[in-house]
Amino acid sequence: MSPRFASKKIFSVLTAVLLGLFLLFPAGWTNLGPAFFPNAEAGFFSNDLELFEEVVDLVGDKYVYAPDYKKMFVASIDGMVLALNDKNISLKNESIGQSISKFDKNIRYTLDYNRENALETFKKAYYFLLEESEGKLSKEKLEIAAVTGLMGSLDPYSKYMDIDNFNRSMRDTEGRYGGLGMVITMKDNRLYVVKTIKNSPARRAGIQPDDIFEKVNGTIIEKTQISELADKLRGQPGTEITITLYRPSEKKEYSYTLNREVISLETVEYKTLKNSVGSIKITSFSRQTNNQLKEVLTKAKGDKVKGFILDLRDNPGGLLDQSVKIASHFLHRNRLIVYTQGREQTDRREYKAKYQNSLHSMPVVILINQHSASAAEIVAGALKDSGKALIIGESSYGKGTVQTIFRTSDGSGIRLTTSKYYTPSGTDITSQGIVPEIHITEDHIPKNSIGISEQSRTKFLQSTSVSEIKLKETQISKFVAKNYSAVLETPDPTFAFAKMLIENVSVANKKKTLEKARDLAANIHY
Repeated sequence: MSPRFASKKIFSVLTAVLLGLFLLFPAGWTNLGPAFFPNAEAGFFSNDLELFEEVVDLVGDKYVYAPDYKKMFVASIDGMVLALNDKNISLKNESIGQSISKFDKNIRYTLDYNRENALETFKKAYYFLLEESEGKLSKEKLEIAAVTGLMGSLDPYSKYMDIDNFNRSMRDTEGRYGGLGMVITMKDNRLYVVKTIKNSPARRAGIQPDDIFEKVNGTIIEKTQISELADKLRGQPGTEITITLYRPSEKKEYSYTLNREVISLETVEYKTLKNSVGSIKITSFSRQTNNQLKEVLTKAKGDKVKGFILDLRDNPGGLLDQSVKIASHFLHRNRLIVYTQGREQTDRREYKAKYQNSLHSMPVVILINQHSASAAEIVAGALKDSGKALIIGESSYGKGTVQTIFRTSDGSGIRLTTSKYYTPSGTDITSQGIVPEIHITEDHIPKNSIGISEQSRTKFLQSTSVSEIKLKETQISKFVAKNYSAVLETPDPTFAFAKMLIENVSVANKKKTLEKARDLAANIHY
């Protein structure tokens, strides 16, 4: 319990004792049924609702917006009623306030925007529902339902995490866990290996992509979900597990007894392509990402790469400090990358490029799509605003908020939105996302399609002279098939356009890169 909360609670108790007050009736309460008053729950020095009050304090102190206590406590009560799942308990909005009833017992109450008043009113509802649950839901579970409801009322990214989910979240953020090192998927209700991670027990054992899971520790896993299998495979490093897999290519079953190890997630994938182009795909931003990128850049230097394609498509984000480090590799030192703004005007923090020996002169194009979010948007926005990198693809997701994870006193935790972030030019990513200079959209090839005329080519050049370039995937695919089929190493139209472009760029200057892009796009339209 925080010192602030503890002192507040002791002060309340002492005040009650000194004044001889054994029960306080806040305004708005009438018609309290006889079963309303619990025997011991409201006694002095009770531990009830410590978690709930701790969460309320955190939201009050740290949330990015001024908390709406009325909305929060209404959602908390709704959460408890929903968790009880008792058709005899009804929650109603009345002309003034709300009411909860069960048969002939009911309470009526009014929640306001004052924290202390709303909290006391909430407690009455909590004890009424606890009494009327008749032991079907423990005090702890009812409290967690209230916390879950409260957090759900804030924004899509703030949430309560029980102990297991909290530990899982911390493990995923760290980018390390005890396991076997496999990526798995489900197809036709069967669980398959997608790939194994380098230097992992699974890779060393010879487990292959498309192997099908049959058993774990001798137990058939039919009808098991991906999350359930993942939980079975993970565990403390050094512990042993036996898995049985079926290999369709050999029509043979294999059993492996392996020791779990700490697995470093591979968040950076790299290839050196023809014509000295480096392809970097970052799948998320975990605590290992920057170290993995450093290894990649060392290899690229050895391969004498002259330009990079940085693929951030389908990247959901991750750690803010990692996005700052990643962007720093491509910018002048001390250049602004992102700034965050909290609730108070003074709560502003700037993050600047860190490295003296960066690749600021290296041409870069960045690929994003509608699933690029959070830390991925920070990197794309920083390099876009710097004037050196061109953004290609679709407008990004638009998650411009920063979440901080707080551990609560019982070992669970909350993920709370504590600030918003902005690109160096002041772009509010939440409201508009990162908008690419070159829009490439998915489409289908219509039957009996005809070519683009010279008139259309001229019109295209005129329409894109002052605005972004717009292309369709089918247009790029046709152009590639006709002119570059043996040269490009991917069927991905967006990546193909980026590669054709970066091959013809020699300096890290977005204006010049954009001119090249317009020429290339005009030829594709033609």
